[in-house]
Amino acid sequence: IGLNPALEMKTVTQLTGVSFLIVFSFLMIRVPLWTQEKLVLTLVGGGSIITILGMRWLMRILTVQMGLWGEPVVVVASGEKLEKMAGYFHERRRLGFLPIMGVSVGRHGASSVPLLEMDELLKLSDGYFSQKGIQTVLVSTQIASDLSSSKMNRELLRKFKRMIFISDMDWLEGASIAYHDFEGMLGMEAQQNFLNPLSAVLKRMMDILIAGTAGLVSLPLIVLAAVLIKLDSSGSVLYKQERVGKDGKRIKIYKFRSMREDGESVLAEYLAGNASAQEEWAETQKLKEDPRITRVGKWVRKFSVDELPQLYNILKGDMSVVGPRPILVEQKKLYGEGLEVYTSVRPGLTGFWQVSGRNRTSFCQRAIYDVYYVRNWSVWLDTYILLRTIWVVLSRDGAY
Repeated sequence: IGLNPALEMKTVTQLTGVSFLIVFSFLMIRVPLWTQEKLVLTLVGGGSIITILGMRWLMRILTVQMGLWGEPVVVVASGEKLEKMAGYFHERRRLGFLPIMGVSVGRHGASSVPLLEMDELLKLSDGYFSQKGIQTVLVSTQIASDLSSSKMNRELLRKFKRMIFISDMDWLEGASIAYHDFEGMLGMEAQQNFLNPLSAVLKRMMDILIAGTAGLVSLPLIVLAAVLIKLDSSGSVLYKQERVGKDGKRIKIYKFRSMREDGESVLAEYLAGNASAQEEWAETQKLKEDPRITRVGKWVRKFSVDELPQLYNILKGDMSVVGPRPILVEQKKLYGEGLEVYTSVRPGLTGFWQVSGRNRTSFCQRAIYDVYYVRNWSVWLDTYILLRTIWVVLSRDGAY
């Protein structure tokens, strides 16, 4: 419950690997004949990691669909933060926390969960929630200090087995958080896991290997898409656009053209006569019903085929396989203070935003995802994003 997917991959790989080495060492000592099957045993060990991870994820997906996965929790927050926290965990059922009740501190509006006032919660008996199978309470850090000063935290600990503080502090957004027990004094560490020189070399090697392999495998699809685009509408097959790259440098990225050549004028005319479209464009910088997209363009976008020419950008060194999405030059101001973090790495073909809602998310949320990725980079996070990208592309989740 509540396990970060990248951390789950790391833990399963390490524990399965250690277990395999123990068994392998035992067999080498007790049954020397097994030494002839080193390759088979190695493949079995590697296959075990993939199988265990795959089965864990498959069972979680199935049990979520059946409504069997997850732990009921109570959310304590103030105002709109309560609905935001409850909605966050409802959308991410794979994390395993299911908000079924909210405790509002201060004013509140409409809520997707039944609400209690703090005074009402404190009047309930200590065993009330345990009888209902609720052992965990999620508390917003925004009101944590208030709870401490009023001694309400002790009351919450009496009624619940676990209190989990959920950070909603803007200055901590995207940071990697770790907690330490200094012999009774609690410390909270905010880390920024930027790429060190060794990690940067490792990431670059992964980029070249993955982009080169993907380019060879997808070559027939690339040729097919180019032919269909040329037959469908007039104009060039490829679309070049200037974006912001590493260290703020301007780079030109390549995509299969999915829009009409006169797209800019078509968009301006469409927005001028459509107020709801103006609002959607202002929030997400995208349109679900975009008049500029061609017939073949809808297909290449739906299956993310339009992104394949960017494999060349990766091999060239302008982009990475996984990273923040390359932003338009005019969108720099929308990143605010997060722009410095964003430009510290190469932009990516896929990234945390693409596997976390994609076009359903606002531009503000997209910026938060990008900053989180940069500050929490690891090989495990990249691997998780790549695996989830395959699922998102095949399911066409959030694509338009």
